[in-house]
Amino acid sequence: MRFEINIEELKKLIAESNIEKDELGKIINPILGKYNLKKKEILEVCQIAKFVHRIISDIQIVDKPKPPAPDFIIKYDDKLIGLEHTRILTKDAPRYLKIVSLLDYAKEIYSEKYPKINVNATISIKNDKLDYKQNEKAALAKEIADLVYACHLNKNFVLPEFINKIRTTKHSRITFNYSEKNWESKYLTRERLIEEIQKKEKKINEYKKSKFDLSQIWLVLLIGSLNSVSYRLNDKENYKTDSIFDRVYLKTDFDDDIIRIK
Repeated sequence: MRFEINIEELKKLIAESNIEKDELGKIINPILGKYNLKKKEILEVCQIAKFVHRIISDIQIVDKPKPPAPDFIIKYDDKLIGLEHTRILTKDAPRYLKIVSLLDYAKEIYSEKYPKINVNATISIKNDKLDYKQNEKAALAKEIADLVYACHLNKNFVLPEFINKIRTTKHSRITFNYSEKNWESKYLTRERLIEEIQKKEKKINEYKKSKFDLSQIWLVLLIGSLNSVSYRLNDKENYKTDSIFDRVYLKTDFDDDIIRIK
């Protein structure tokens, strides 16, 4: 079967993509220019920028304050709104996050030791579990960084017992990825959703004590990454709920779906 490529439609998609990129930049850059943010915080700004751009394009992120204020202060219709966000993870999340933290550290060490050798490394951990003590982290990270270097340059090396496999490919930059054997995420239940909302509701009085004159407070709940400790939407589940937040949204990372549930 032969498929015809519609050049005009392709040009339109490219143009729309560039417009969205420019519009997201207008939301993100003022905050990045105002604060010296860590990698995790930059990711949060990008996630919320995509969220506010999708629901109402003329919303502005005006601040990213410290507690007790909400995570973000946004401006809509000349009113300030507090926006709190959190990721819903399974109870097994510490296991996964501990491995990701180690690989992130290993990537930092690799970048310092071998800055001119870009690589995309995919690392599999035995039984998807690695329980290490904090004082062992630096040595383990260095070992992983050196193993990636040796693997990429086809040098002789022996994998430690805790690593199943390392795969490397050429890349434009240095990236370390954790490859879970059992990566499939679980369906989000309404009970788990309500549990997370109620946890955040306990902090609303703190948010209201912040220096900002907030007209409303919204909550954004993130799910949907491709790993075992995340959740995915269940089309058969009713996620509508009541809350003392003025609005509650559910947003998926991978599909970029946004559902207003309150």
